[in-house]
Amino acid sequence: MSKTIKELAEEFSVSKQAIRKKLDPKFRANYVQTVTRNGVQTLVVTDPGYSLLKQHFEGGNDQQLSGGNVAGNTGNDNMDTIDILKQQLTVKDQQLKAKDEQLKLMQQLLDQSQQLQLMAEQKLVHHEALGATESPDKSPDEPTTSAKPKHKWWPFS
Repeated sequence: MSKTIKELAEEFSVSKQAIRKKLDPKFRANYVQTVTRNGVQTLVVTDPGYSLLKQHFEGGNDQQLSGGNVAGNTGNDNMDTIDILKQQLTVKDQQLKAKDEQLKLMQQLLDQSQQLQLMAEQKLVHHEALGATESPDKSPDEPTTSAKPKHKWWPFS
């Protein structure tokens, strides 16, 4: 009982393209026929060709051997990938520690800056308080005489 490429693809749960890749010129010459079905010419695979394709797609002897090699290589690739990712993770951890140290230093500098600002404001308030009180040389009854106003807009007049 010969089957079409579409029927084979559905049976083996692969794409039609995967089946066509296996139909090389030598395989076509020995196991593929062109048949007219419903007025359309269709490629069909004969029973011996079907057996070969079934053996290939369901894991014949050759496929198992190469599949084992592929699995071994994939395992090595996975181990290499894991090692690389572990190294990257270690580097990222070190970078995070360095950033934490930088943040701690920045917080200390900010605290110092705020303390200095507070001290400067306190000194300014203290000096303003001293300037507002009258000096002991002058008596409070004595008026201050000043020919010029204290604040001028134009300094040249």
